[in-house]
Amino acid sequence: MFYPHSFLWHYLWIAPHALQFVIALIMIRRKLFREFPVFFAYTVFQIVEGGTLFILDHVPAVSGYQYWHAHWVSLLISDALSFGVIWEIFSYVFRDYHGLGELTRIVFRWALVFLLFAAIAVAASAPDDDIHLLSRVHIVKLSVGVVQSGLWLLLIVFSFYLGLSRRSFAYGIALGLGIFSTVNIAIEAIRVWTGPQAGYTFDFVSMATYHCCVIVWLVYLWVPETSRRALKTLPQNNLEQWNAELQRLLQQ
Repeated sequence: MFYPHSFLWHYLWIAPHALQFVIALIMIRRKLFREFPVFFAYTVFQIVEGGTLFILDHVPAVSGYQYWHAHWVSLLISDALSFGVIWEIFSYVFRDYHGLGELTRIVFRWALVFLLFAAIAVAASAPDDDIHLLSRVHIVKLSVGVVQSGLWLLLIVFSFYLGLSRRSFAYGIALGLGIFSTVNIAIEAIRVWTGPQAGYTFDFVSMATYHCCVIVWLVYLWVPETSRRALKTLPQNNLEQWNAELQRLLQQ
């Protein structure tokens, strides 16, 4: 049985943010914050958010209602930054290929529209017999998770099909957040449709998953960047030819 405020709970709450502090320092030292400014902002925000919510959770003067309102606000900011990270990775992956970049932007927009409709459908079908603040948080998380997971899957498919390096930090960012958002879809779906009886087990699963994702990002920071060289040695996909043809079509 898992319990909130146990040693494991505190570890899974504190450890990822401590590791993200290390990630932020490494990004500053290697000047990666210039290449990934949105992800850097996301990392810093997660550190501040984690510390703030941890303090609020342990201050007796703060009520549960006040805590969840703070959690709600931080959730909205975090999700907004996550979408920014998605777009940043898309732009980074195809930054040397203007034609392919234009194509991915078109695909990205249509995928976003489709996934937004899917998220609305999911939220509308959620049970409404017990709609309170906590329930709304889970419904929002589920809806956002549908959109994020779809976009991350699209990014991974593009990267895999075009033969982009799986050792690049950009791929590591996509992989980490993709895993986290996908696991959260399953967790929030169970919570929305089963209610409070889901218990605290899924909180631990979500926290442990995020911890693993942060470790993925940290490991990828130490993996040599090979994405630029890999992009230039892909004769089986004719990436340069695709890019040239798309640029020619766009200029017509």
